[in-house]
Amino acid sequence: MGHPLHNGSSPTNGISHDSEPGPSNGHASSSVGPGSLPAHLLSSIQHVQPPGDLMYEDDRNWQDQHDTIMTDDGKENTEDELEEAQDGLSHHEARSISRKTIQRPGVGGVKRMPVEREEAVRLILQGLRDIGYHQSADILELESGYNLSTTQANDFQSAILGGRWSEALGLLPELGIPITPSQEAEPEAGSSSSSIASGKIPKIKGTNSISDQMKFLISQQKYLEYLEIGQQKKALGVLRGELNKVAKDQEVLHTLSGFMMCLDKDDLYERAMWDGAQGTSRRQLLEHLQAFISPQIMMPSRRLATLFDQARRHQQLSCLYHEEPESTSLYTDHKCESGAFPSVTTHVLADHSDEVWRIEWSPDGMFLASSGKDKTVVIWQLKITSKESGGSQYGIVPFQHLKEHTDSVDAMAWSPDGKTLATGADKNIYVWDVKTGELQPKSSSGSQHTDTISAIQWLPDGSEFVVASMDCKVAFYSPTGNLLRQWSTKDRQLNDFVITPDGKRIIAITTLLKRVSHNDKLRQSMSSRPSEESEIIESTTAIGPNGGPLVPFHYATMEHSLMMIRIADHNIIDSSQDLRCETTSIRLSSDGRRVIVSCTPDEIQVWSIDPGFRYIRKHSGHVQGRYLIRSAFGAPKDRFVLSGSEDGHVYVWQGTAPNPIEVLSGHDKVVNAVAWNPVAARRIFASCSDDHTIRIWQPPFNLAEGMNIEDDGVIGRDEDGDGMKVEDDEEEDDDEEEEEGMVL
Repeated sequence: MGHPLHNGSSPTNGISHDSEPGPSNGHASSSVGPGSLPAHLLSSIQHVQPPGDLMYEDDRNWQDQHDTIMTDDGKENTEDELEEAQDGLSHHEARSISRKTIQRPGVGGVKRMPVEREEAVRLILQGLRDIGYHQSADILELESGYNLSTTQANDFQSAILGGRWSEALGLLPELGIPITPSQEAEPEAGSSSSSIASGKIPKIKGTNSISDQMKFLISQQKYLEYLEIGQQKKALGVLRGELNKVAKDQEVLHTLSGFMMCLDKDDLYERAMWDGAQGTSRRQLLEHLQAFISPQIMMPSRRLATLFDQARRHQQLSCLYHEEPESTSLYTDHKCESGAFPSVTTHVLADHSDEVWRIEWSPDGMFLASSGKDKTVVIWQLKITSKESGGSQYGIVPFQHLKEHTDSVDAMAWSPDGKTLATGADKNIYVWDVKTGELQPKSSSGSQHTDTISAIQWLPDGSEFVVASMDCKVAFYSPTGNLLRQWSTKDRQLNDFVITPDGKRIIAITTLLKRVSHNDKLRQSMSSRPSEESEIIESTTAIGPNGGPLVPFHYATMEHSLMMIRIADHNIIDSSQDLRCETTSIRLSSDGRRVIVSCTPDEIQVWSIDPGFRYIRKHSGHVQGRYLIRSAFGAPKDRFVLSGSEDGHVYVWQGTAPNPIEVLSGHDKVVNAVAWNPVAARRIFASCSDDHTIRIWQPPFNLAEGMNIEDDGVIGRDEDGDGMKVEDDEEEDDDEEEEEGMVL
């Protein structure tokens, strides 16, 4: 039936009737209540009046200015000046500046924002009473001269929690709520006493004033409580005589009238999403009503606890390395140590003989697949060992080598159960049994694709996998590799795509081709990775019929967009063409609500996709201009964004930070892709590079427990294939020809 019970944005709960006293609804149970101290003791408490009206008088001359940042030379800079100083610097220099100590309020003489003493004392009073320290609260009220609430506010709270609705309504003027006379709703001709129950409700005359909103909430609770005890006639009277006068939404009244048909109390609880008079509904009603009352008269419930929660959340969001939502102490400012971040290379995997373009973890995070220019896919197995100091350390060893590809491999995807790996090499699809390393036999010869395969993804239920290719086609295959159906996307290439967790939508980065004819013919669609032959052809000058150079074939404009396609009918249900860059890869967050799009030049964009596309922010600092680089989310709740870079580093961003918090060195050529292990508890990710290696990154750990290099350290195969070796990062000649990379 839904939840349109309230006449505003606050949900309501509760049950009771006028003559029935209410339960405590959340009050701390204690044998000691307010006013329990003997009179002679209370009379001995002396009122104390400190000077001024602030909690700390030395904060009186505080000014609203930017936090100062102390640099190594002892100078102070504001945050704005810091940002200006970082512009134009290298990322290492900017990162060094950004890590200078920021002086916090109350430390080293820095002023705090002033706090009114009355507010502080009343918050403490409320906290004491919430905990149950009523005697301490009584003494504090006498000593400070401040009261938590007025007498009228206390009476109003008692009336709401006790279900005395008429008394509560009568107290509204004393709480500073002006009463607006409600106009009578004139019934339509022919209406009867059962007109509302039948869905025929007169036109609403509510003014939507504060008093009307409060009256609606109170009358709604009263109406539901009458229904709960089987008093349908009285409930109908409240609906017609009270709710109909103050409601602003007729649909809400229709929904409320429908509750008259509930079979019993349990049916009412379920349909109204309400827990009854003996539940928490009256306490929640009181909290909703307090939003309309001045806090000087009646402080919002549990305000001190709310402020504590906000402080914790703010500190966690401000913490660069925060990953887990563990509770933090209020005694000190929260700060995660950077040592918990996987910033150290623990393994260098060197089984590939050429550039490594792609890495993908299996769904359970126990296997890593790598592929690239050498036409081989290597499956690596993760080995977990326990450290003496607690926690886990991960080793990794080769598990399978899949060598039957006829071309370089730059598309692959694991099945949801992790038993099958689908790979794409040029125009061909391969389906592998991971455990045995065997290639599934093809049902038909030849390829269904006439251009390079750009991306592969499995449906979440594992029933099919989807393949996009640069010939503007999308094909659906069975788990054994049989073609089931395919779409034509006309003149739009899907460069990369993901599938939402519900399996209903494809989120793709696309290129709209506007090809220009040459000699009355259209040249074949451009592939994502030009072959060596095409590079040579493009670098030569063609000779025309008259002996002069021909104007080379080219694309007019190539529009890059983000597109949402419904799989059921392959209709485009949303698109965004304001990316303003050339897109190269896309990655989906673990909750399926955001994507990151890698773009050239030098940008990663974050987009919300639920319910439609909405640009959130961008990250920058890395280098991407010529090559296809794949970025990734990382850590629980996808707190980090990671990316490779053409300068050979791995860049890490956190949360809303536009600039990287980590720049990790290790590779000596283009870093093509990064992939964070999908198991949230594991702090481990991988990167791959044109330097022929994959690096495994983990948090720093006790060197006394160090790795055995021969067993699970730097792993590779020697040239004879019969042993292990450690790759030398400086082994290649400095004069080696320019790296080929993955040209866009």
